[in-house]
Amino acid sequence: MRLLLAAAAVMMVTTAGAAGAEELRAPQNVHAAPWNRQSSQLATRSARAAMQGNPQESLALAQQAIQLSPQDPWPYYNKGMALARLGQTDAAVSALSAAEQRFSNADPWGRSVAIYGRAHTLAGAGRCAEARQAFEQYARFVEGPAPSSAALARRYATDCGTRATPPVPASPPTP
Repeated sequence: MRLLLAAAAVMMVTTAGAAGAEELRAPQNVHAAPWNRQSSQLATRSARAAMQGNPQESLALAQQAIQLSPQDPWPYYNKGMALARLGQTDAAVSALSAAEQRFSNADPWGRSVAIYGRAHTLAGAGRCAEARQAFEQYARFVEGPAPSSAALARRYATDCGTRATPPVPASPPTP
C-alpha cells in the first residue's frame, strides 16, 4: 500500500529526468510515521482515485484517512494534490505543508515530494513569487544528493509565469 502511495507521488511530482532518477531512489518499506492499516488502505484508495483522474474521490478518501491516523503524512499529501487539482490553492498548500511537517527525518524523500508538490501547486496557480521560494527550498533540500534535481527546480522557479507549469512526473527526485 505504501508503494502505491509512492507511485501516486511519482505521478504527481516532476522528475529531474533520467540523470536525477539514477541519483535518487524512493525508500522502500519505510514506516517511519504513525499509521494504521485502515488509514493506509484509505490513503491507497485516495492515491488510486487521483491516478484515475478523480480528485473529489481522492480528497474524500484522504480526509477519512486523516481522521483515522492524523500523524500519517501521506493522506495530507494526497489531500493537497487533490485540492490542487480542484483549484483550491490555499487549502492545497496548507495540506502539503502539513504533510511536509509530518514526514520524519527518516523519510527525506517523502518530505522532498511534499515540498515539490507545494512548489508545483503554487506555480500552477500563477503564484510565482511563492513558487520560486518553494522551488528554492526544494533545491536546497535535494542539492547534495541530487544536484540535477536542484538545478531543474531552480529552472522551474525562473520559468514560472513564462510558460506552462512543470510537466507531470514520471518519477520524483529523492534525497
